[in-house]
Amino acid sequence: MQSVRMDFVVFKMISIIALFLMGSVENSKDINEIKLPTNFKPISYRLNVTTHLEDKFMFEGVVDIQMICIEATDTIVLHSNILKIDKKDVVVTNGSEYVVPVASVSFNPWKELMYVRSTVNFKTGDKYVLTIPFMGKITDALLGYYKSSYVDKENNQTKWLAVTQFEPADARRAFPCFDEPALKAKFKIILGHKKGLTAISNMRKINESESLSNPDYVFDEFEESVPMSTYLVAYMVSDLVFFESDSQDGEVKFRIIARKDTANQTEFAKKAGSSILKYYEDYFDEKFPLSKQDMVAIPDFSAAAMENWGLVTYREIALLIDPDVAAIDNIRSVVSVIAHELAHQWFGNLVTMKWWSDIWLNEGFATYVAAYGVNFLYPKWNYIQLKAVENYLSILKDDSLKSSHPLSVSAKNPNEIAKIFDTISYTKGSFLLHMMNMFLGENTFKQGIRNYINKHKFSNAEQDDLWNSLTEEAHRQGTLNKNLTVKLIMDTWTLQTGYPVLKVVRDYSADTVTLSQERFLTIKSNGTDKKSCWWIPLTTTTSTEANFNQTKAKSWLNCENNNLTLPLAKDNEWVIYNVQMAGLFRVMYDTRNWMGIISTLNDPNKYKTIHTLNRVQLIDDSFSFSQNGDLDYGITFQLLKYLKHESEYAPWLAASDGFTSIYELMQRTTDQALFQNYMQRILSPVYSRFRNMTTKLNDFEEIRFKNLIIAEACRYRINDCTEQVINLFSKWMNTTNPDQNNILPVELKSVIYCQAIKYGGVAEWDFLWERYKRSNVASEKVKLLTALGCSSDTWLLNRFLNWTLDNSIIRKQDAITVFYYVTKSDDGFLTAKNFLYSRLEDIANYFNNRGSAMSKYIRLIGSRMKTNEELEEIKMFMIRTYYYIQDGLSIDDTVESMNINIEWMSKFYRKIVNHLI
Repeated sequence: MQSVRMDFVVFKMISIIALFLMGSVENSKDINEIKLPTNFKPISYRLNVTTHLEDKFMFEGVVDIQMICIEATDTIVLHSNILKIDKKDVVVTNGSEYVVPVASVSFNPWKELMYVRSTVNFKTGDKYVLTIPFMGKITDALLGYYKSSYVDKENNQTKWLAVTQFEPADARRAFPCFDEPALKAKFKIILGHKKGLTAISNMRKINESESLSNPDYVFDEFEESVPMSTYLVAYMVSDLVFFESDSQDGEVKFRIIARKDTANQTEFAKKAGSSILKYYEDYFDEKFPLSKQDMVAIPDFSAAAMENWGLVTYREIALLIDPDVAAIDNIRSVVSVIAHELAHQWFGNLVTMKWWSDIWLNEGFATYVAAYGVNFLYPKWNYIQLKAVENYLSILKDDSLKSSHPLSVSAKNPNEIAKIFDTISYTKGSFLLHMMNMFLGENTFKQGIRNYINKHKFSNAEQDDLWNSLTEEAHRQGTLNKNLTVKLIMDTWTLQTGYPVLKVVRDYSADTVTLSQERFLTIKSNGTDKKSCWWIPLTTTTSTEANFNQTKAKSWLNCENNNLTLPLAKDNEWVIYNVQMAGLFRVMYDTRNWMGIISTLNDPNKYKTIHTLNRVQLIDDSFSFSQNGDLDYGITFQLLKYLKHESEYAPWLAASDGFTSIYELMQRTTDQALFQNYMQRILSPVYSRFRNMTTKLNDFEEIRFKNLIIAEACRYRINDCTEQVINLFSKWMNTTNPDQNNILPVELKSVIYCQAIKYGGVAEWDFLWERYKRSNVASEKVKLLTALGCSSDTWLLNRFLNWTLDNSIIRKQDAITVFYYVTKSDDGFLTAKNFLYSRLEDIANYFNNRGSAMSKYIRLIGSRMKTNEELEEIKMFMIRTYYYIQDGLSIDDTVESMNINIEWMSKFYRKIVNHLI
């Protein structure tokens, strides 16, 4: 029977993936199939957990859940996953002495559900207490209640800790619970652990007592929490050290918790976190509701950070800063993650989405507001604008695929929930909030947000609630026409997949301009998406006005007037729409208008009359329109000539993105050197400005600009760049005590490490590997680790990849990072592909058969493939290995990305070559 069943499962999987590859599968499951029934609502939990580390790596405990019956039923349904529960120990009472008779306890492991059925009906309005003892393993899966470790450098001993990671749906791995975001409750947590270790949780510790049954153990009791969702519950048992910031009476107590030998790396986070928390209290006009805020640096952590209320957990690289070695980009990274997680204390924790389909309300807002938090600490960085540029470039690329998804999307199971924590939720959500701020105005937008938080705090909301608060405030302040609502406008952006291209066609004889829209796709859809329609805020200026300060929409292009003709004076050399990238859309002009813009850009005395952000959009749009065939590459390359006098970072960032897309397609072709020579000519003028690698700069944008140009110059082998790198690295290798005397320019370490490894051999690789093993600074370790993937020696890369699965020095959280950088290197693609093909089962086992991890590997390989033969190869590979992937969305993404590459190679490769000569 077992073999027959397995054959059926394999056949079914092959059939499913074959349908995915043909693009014909729809998931027919109703979302209600995996949501809990509404018969019960939890009120409070009393959670008692004892943690056993080192000898057992397990936990045991008991949870008492007080709940109210909403609808009469004889069965309590809640979540439980991979827990050991003795059915006979499950008890239900009415909150006093009366024990409700339990007829049966059963489990559905596929749906991760637990059923407690009574012999009598539970009565509507009555309160009950469900008591469940449980046990579980502390695994290394980086989710649920998992283990992490580090080596104490004083005695060379391995130290273990246990910590939670429950978002989105893994609290059920640690204790039975109603594991849905809308089912908020208060939590009283008691943690048992061995003496010598410390326990922390969301709330402040109020009591410690000796264990009556085991003299080596103590119990720590924490004050009852505010109402919160289960995914925000957090606790940890460890020997990590506390570093507390100074605080005034009544202020929130702020602590950084980390390994003791990182003490010198905690000061920055203490000050930054405390300052940003106060800033948010003012921005949201709502006090932080807890008495303390802990931020913990975890040696092993799957994401960058997690916003657990009162106990935010981080990767070490996302929290710790060593002032002696930190580059400004490390500081930017840490402060932006801190700002993101602390923004969640309001957006996500205080007000929580009702269901995961609106996760963008959490992640989009945290991403958006984090830029304001960073800007508060570093007002000279121009960070709000720079972050808007990064978000804009990122989302326009990712959301141009047919296989993309709406911002608000149905998530039907835990795997699907995990997959919507992506660029759409974070980056598109953030940019659409930026767009609303632009068309509503800062005052209206901020006050609308404050009203929303005040109305829904300690509760749950959905996007319509946000639309209502913003509409009410906009109508009150008169910043939105009474005939319009935010919902009418924004539903077109959140409920539809993708974004529009605004088509601008001028009639030069009639002095008019006609506007229309359609969905932008990297591969055109033969008209099937023309029905898509958005409310597009229209902002514009002309060569005569050149006024780029008016970013508030004066009119809209919508579904009722989707072919709008307006007057435009003939003496305007050009017209530009979407002033300062105020909206999330591309703009396609007629050829004459493009040429007028190009004429201005190519004049070194006039190009700055076009705003920096619009130069960014013009560069990115021209690359993208040429990629899908809407704009001749000849026009794009004429526009790009202006870069020889472009002096700002953001337009060069956009140009670098566009050039990289072409370069990756030309890798492994006979014309790769031709493109390299073209890039040397393009880069040389701006490289001459930054060529001295040892010159120190202080301005944030200038530092990032230099880093970008040096990296590009070395990538495209400008001789002087390569020579400087090799000489600097050689000097460092020959210094006494290189770990303490790193003579390399701090801001350029990543570039220098990578290039030295690329052009070096075993000696350079082993030298950098030794530095990695000895480093105690997470940001430095990541720079070293990623650079090791730049090698040109196949056997070194192969060994490195295999070490990600077999070498205890490389942490599980970094395995995909190594694979990414090997895949992206000039010489690593084939090595990475062969590694994936030969060790797929080992990779899957290493990540506990988590499809999301496997799909990342496959997507990275697929993104670099560009022939029909490679497409057939990867299709067959995915069919054979679907058991390990189990992710139709990622399969669709991979195949579509490959089709884009194949189509580009077929249509444009030869044309590009002609422009490079």
